[in-house]
Amino acid sequence: MNIGLFTDTYYPEINGVANSTYQLKKELEDRGHNVYVFTVSNSNADNEEHNVYRMKSIPFIFLKERRIGISFTGKWYKLIKSLNLDIIHTQTEFVIGHIGRKAAKMLNIPYIHTYHTIYEDYTHYIKVPFSYKLKGMIRFLSKVWCNGADEVIVPTDKVKDLLESYGVNKDILVQPTGIDIDKFRQTDYEKVAFLRKKYGLTEYNHILINIGRISKEKNLSEIILYMKKVTWTDKNARLVIVGDGPELNSLKMLVKEENIEEYVVFTGEVGWSDIQNYYALGDVFISASTSETQGLTYVEALACGKPLLVRYDKCLEQLLDNGINGYAYNNEEEFKVYYEKMFKDRQYMAMRSDAKKSAIKYSSVEFGRRIEQIYLSLYSVNGIVLDERKIWL
Repeated sequence: MNIGLFTDTYYPEINGVANSTYQLKKELEDRGHNVYVFTVSNSNADNEEHNVYRMKSIPFIFLKERRIGISFTGKWYKLIKSLNLDIIHTQTEFVIGHIGRKAAKMLNIPYIHTYHTIYEDYTHYIKVPFSYKLKGMIRFLSKVWCNGADEVIVPTDKVKDLLESYGVNKDILVQPTGIDIDKFRQTDYEKVAFLRKKYGLTEYNHILINIGRISKEKNLSEIILYMKKVTWTDKNARLVIVGDGPELNSLKMLVKEENIEEYVVFTGEVGWSDIQNYYALGDVFISASTSETQGLTYVEALACGKPLLVRYDKCLEQLLDNGINGYAYNNEEEFKVYYEKMFKDRQYMAMRSDAKKSAIKYSSVEFGRRIEQIYLSLYSVNGIVLDERKIWL
């Protein structure tokens, strides 16, 4: 098949949507398909990218580290038509997604949309006089966008339930994003030893690690405040926060105000090629976010053999098996109890193997296979002819 993927974020950007689209392209190509990505311009992109088309873009006014397409020229529709696409799959509700949706209608080909982001959790970034109306507007626009697709894909039941509450009446298929399992099992132990020394970590430390965008909706301030309580009884406790974002300076200030600077490490942003070595620094992966649609960092941590200690969220229901590959807490008291189970009783050591096993079902290979099945199912349950090529289910 000739497949068009339309996204406002793509490698080398590091985030869930960029990673999902990158992995999908790779896996579909490995299965013999021709995959074309339409995305935003990026000065750090590789000039040798294969079948990646980048449109003019500007920083998004509300999230400066993200970009939004500004190209509406007819040349893009001519190019899209010339590729003889069999299907279009959008990963965004913004400009580039609109181009993909319009192209699918013009070409009369199937159009699939993946709803990645719970936008109502991000309205605090938008400071306008009518901000109190934003959540209602987001729900309405999400409903309109999804009802315009032939199929809608979401990563978890949490997002499916949310879209149904918005009034989405199209088929909603739950398909978690996959990750490259092998990448997260290829640890460079010399590099890990170097990082431990760099950040003053020892074999005696009990290391909680968080990796991701440092923003208000991730609720890292809760982790820092809980960390202070932990240090009262466990002087070996350490919190390592990996990443960058708009809340970084505020969190550093909070750590200083709480006088726990010796217990908290901020690494700043790190390269994707090295991310598995940062996961390897930790004993347990920690998060207080309830804004995740799937939580790819949770899956990545499990693939690295790191059990979870995370605030309960509906997106965890198919991923976290309490007491087996980690714990989900609901309040400070539960956090304290589970922390002590993991470190005083050393349960995290026994959980490592189960953590790795639980990540296997989220492999990118399985992800690509399942998405391919969704594409083909739009045509026929038995088989169809695409450009004189017979494809049988």
